[in-house]
Amino acid sequence: MTINPLFKTTKTVLLIPKMYCLIFALFATSYYLTAQRTNDDRVMLQGFYWESAANNPNNWYNIINNASQEISDMGIDIIWLPPPSDAGSLEGYLPRELNNFANNYGSIQAHIDMLNTLNSKGIEPVADIVINHRVGSTNYVDFTNPAWGTDAITSNDEVWSVPEYYNTNPRGNNDTGTSYEAARDIDHTKTYVQNSIIDFLNNLKNIGYKGWRYDFVHGFDEYYFRLYNGATNPTYSVGENFNSNKQVIQDWINGTGSAAFDFPTYFTLKSVIRDNNYSYLNNNGEPSGGIGWDPRNNTTFVENHDTPRYDTPNNVLNAGNVVQTYAYLLTHPGVPCVYWPHLFDWGDTVKGEITNLISIRKEAGIHSQSNTSIQTAQNGLYAAITNGNNYDVAVKMGPNNWSPSGQNWNLVASGNNYAVWTNQGNTDNDDDDDNDDTETFKIYTQNYSTIYSWDTNLNPTNGQWPGSSLNNEGNGWFSATVTGSCSNVIFSNNGGNKTDDLYTCSNEPYFYDNSWHASPSGGNSGNFEVYVKNYTHAYTWNDNLEPTNGQWPGKQLINSNNGYETITIDGDCSNIIFSNNGNNQTSDLNTCSNEPYYYNNTWHSSPLSRLSVDDNSIVKNFSFYPNPLKDKAILNLNVTDTSGVVSIKIININGQSITIYSNTLSKGKHNVTIDRNQLKLDSGLYFLRVEVNGTISNKKISIE
Repeated sequence: MTINPLFKTTKTVLLIPKMYCLIFALFATSYYLTAQRTNDDRVMLQGFYWESAANNPNNWYNIINNASQEISDMGIDIIWLPPPSDAGSLEGYLPRELNNFANNYGSIQAHIDMLNTLNSKGIEPVADIVINHRVGSTNYVDFTNPAWGTDAITSNDEVWSVPEYYNTNPRGNNDTGTSYEAARDIDHTKTYVQNSIIDFLNNLKNIGYKGWRYDFVHGFDEYYFRLYNGATNPTYSVGENFNSNKQVIQDWINGTGSAAFDFPTYFTLKSVIRDNNYSYLNNNGEPSGGIGWDPRNNTTFVENHDTPRYDTPNNVLNAGNVVQTYAYLLTHPGVPCVYWPHLFDWGDTVKGEITNLISIRKEAGIHSQSNTSIQTAQNGLYAAITNGNNYDVAVKMGPNNWSPSGQNWNLVASGNNYAVWTNQGNTDNDDDDDNDDTETFKIYTQNYSTIYSWDTNLNPTNGQWPGSSLNNEGNGWFSATVTGSCSNVIFSNNGGNKTDDLYTCSNEPYFYDNSWHASPSGGNSGNFEVYVKNYTHAYTWNDNLEPTNGQWPGKQLINSNNGYETITIDGDCSNIIFSNNGNNQTSDLNTCSNEPYYYNNTWHSSPLSRLSVDDNSIVKNFSFYPNPLKDKAILNLNVTDTSGVVSIKIININGQSITIYSNTLSKGKHNVTIDRNQLKLDSGLYFLRVEVNGTISNKKISIE
């Protein structure tokens, strides 16, 4: 076999007398611990599954290489790759020649090419390190590349009970951890074995690996992980202990200085999905998994290459429910790990939703040690708010209703049994300059989702481009607060379809028809509609205590064709009591035209929906005009790939959908005409869902 000159095979590293090993280990441990990253904002991808090599023989590295740009675009920072060495098993978990990096996943050249590409895109490759056990080259006990003697095998290994090896010597010391019967247990107390393993790890660094994922960590003593990490300084180290006991895993973390996979969170999430009991996620006000104790050193996940085979009672995930588990992982502390099949094999919808959640985490500045406040955890509902470095994020899981209280919350993602909001108006995490008397004013626009504003010194006042999301005020108006008595402004749809550079002052806060105005277009006409469910009547009165819709119990509500009952009220604001013909009445309520929807015992600017709107659209250059749709409308979209599989659906407020267009389009701009007469839909509020090569955007539309 030809040895690549990059790979160190001589034993010249750490040739230290055994009595000095402890001194070296203490030095190395101290160095390694200071190199641990605090407030880690990275996201990990497990870049394989158990059948990767079997389904793609000698080609998996090429698949990763070809997908590297897409992985980078998704916001992945770390990729955990399969065992890197030649092995006696297809999957690589029975390592044979440690320093032979050609294996069932691809050739040595494909291996190196993949690592070079990943590193060039800022993705840190993490190798799956299997050093608890090893198999021989031609029999049970002959080890090559590196060459070890039989004393590298623990003295209590099962091989010594095989007649052929009854009298084989020398033998190693007793195992320092759990035995592994499928291969020979390695004696890590041997100095030459330690040095060979450090050589092996440094060889991996030479070809481009940055960090280590340790397999079967309970197989040998914690001391050796400190030794190996201290000698190689990985950018990320994480260990696998398939155990639901949080204390067991925390003890290993404390003993090694390494992060660990958060199996307690894994088991908890699986139980939540199985039982629909979200109270499992709360432990005395803290997350119940490892992240509730030590989030800095826990890597969260919901599936890996082992769990479908070894934890079959918990095979409860499918494309319909998996994203809510990622809504939890990606809005909570710890370092989250996404599983390859979920991202690439479970359909474009799942892929798009997970990608959106990664983006939300990144933009909010959530990291491994972000503070999370659990709002509720019960049967059918979990809710929490996490403080990112940039702004707060709220998440809801489960079929029951919940939304965050307070101002400035915007729904940015939603799907089956989950919803996520951001609050970019909350800047408590920024430096407080105590300038409470700074002048501000509110501006309004229509048909845009994002505002970028700046002052006369060119300082951004609503975040970096494309700025912050506008707040839905109802009646088609969206607003934002800007600093000063005048401001420079650009409106856009998350960076696309942007206006020119605009300028206005507080006396003209309304932007429509490409100019600024002192009042909204058309005014209010003196009345507005309110919407509610599960009530039949509304009693309304003005500030003079005069009824405005008849005497008690008021006027009967009518069906609004969007799942709500409605009534028209005179004025811009009103007092209201909803009831069922006088029974089961609400308390005295009050609302104005900007918050016409009543649910969850409070008023809202928009209806409760399981669908996200286009405030944070990840499909660029997508527009729909005119909105509302009365006769015909044009949908403009831009296919940026060589070709695009385009699907267009219209979805009602209850999630029922019809496909109105499906085709493969060439690269470039396209117009799709939508004819109202062919839709055969009732008038009302709908969502237009456009999917291009798995990238999804939803836009709220009205059909008349």
